[in-house]
Amino acid sequence: MNWIYLTLLAITTRAMYGGIATKVLSKDVKVSAITHSILLTTFASILSIIISPFVGGISFTGIESFYLSALIMVLSQAFGNILFFKGIKYLDSGTTQIIFSSILIWGAILSVAFLDSIFSTKQIVGILLMLFAILLVQYKKGGLDMNSGVLYVIASSILFAVFQVASANLSKVISTGAYLLMAYIGPSLIVGILYLKRIINDLHLLKQQIKESFLKTLFASGTSMLYFVFSYLAYRYAPDRGVVVVLLTAQVVLSVIFGIIFLKEKDNQLKKVIAGALAFAAGIMIKS
Repeated sequence: MNWIYLTLLAITTRAMYGGIATKVLSKDVKVSAITHSILLTTFASILSIIISPFVGGISFTGIESFYLSALIMVLSQAFGNILFFKGIKYLDSGTTQIIFSSILIWGAILSVAFLDSIFSTKQIVGILLMLFAILLVQYKKGGLDMNSGVLYVIASSILFAVFQVASANLSKVISTGAYLLMAYIGPSLIVGILYLKRIINDLHLLKQQIKESFLKTLFASGTSMLYFVFSYLAYRYAPDRGVVVVLLTAQVVLSVIFGIIFLKEKDNQLKKVIAGALAFAAGIMIKS
C-alpha cells in the first residue's frame, strides 16, 4: 500500500469527522454529550466488526504485557469523547479543530515525561507558535474569549494525547481490527455503565429523531473509524512514522475550510485560516 495515499485519506477523513460530522451530530441530535459519545462509539464498534476481516482480522496476541496501556487507551478515549462533544456545543468547527490541534503540545510534554524525549530550540518555538495560534483564534476586541467550550476542547486534546501514546504501545502487538474494537467497544461499555441513567433518560429524545440520529451518527462514526484505519496503516507502511504525524496536522487547515464551505461558518474567516496555517506550521516544527 502507498503510505502517501493512506495519509491523504487519513487527513481527509479526520477533517470530515472533526470539521463536519461531530458538529452536525452535536447540533442536530438533541441529546447530552454523554449520549453523543455513546452513540458514536457504539456505531463505530459495529462498523469495526464488519470491516475488521478486511484490515488484518482481530488478533490480541501479546496484549497480556500491555494491560496498562490498553486500560489507559480505553479510558482516555471514553472521557475524551465526552469532553469534545461538550466543547463543540459552544464553538464552531473551525475554531474547535484549531484548539484541538494543541494535542501536539500535550503529546510533546508526554514524550518528555514518559518517552525521555529531548526537544530542540526549533521544536520549542513550534510549541509557542501553536499556543499563539490557539490564542489568536480566541482573541476578540477587548481580550481573550476563553469560554467553557475552549477549556473542554483543550481537556479533550490532553486525553487524546494520552490515547495516542497508549495506542503507540499497543500497535506493536495487536492487529488493526483488534485495535478498532478496543478503541470503540471499551469506551462504549465504560460510558454506558457509568452514565446509564443519563443515557436512558435521553432515549425518549432519540425516539423522536430516529432517522436524524441514525444518519448523523453513522456519518460521524464512519469517518472516525476510517481515520483510525487509514492513519494506522499509514504508520505501518511509512518509512518514517514521524512524517505521517506531521502530515496529519494538515487536517486542522482542511477542517477550517470544510467548516466555511459546508457549514457556512462566515465569522472571522481570515483569522481562522491564518490560525489554522500557523497550527500546521507549528506541528511541522514540533515533530521535526
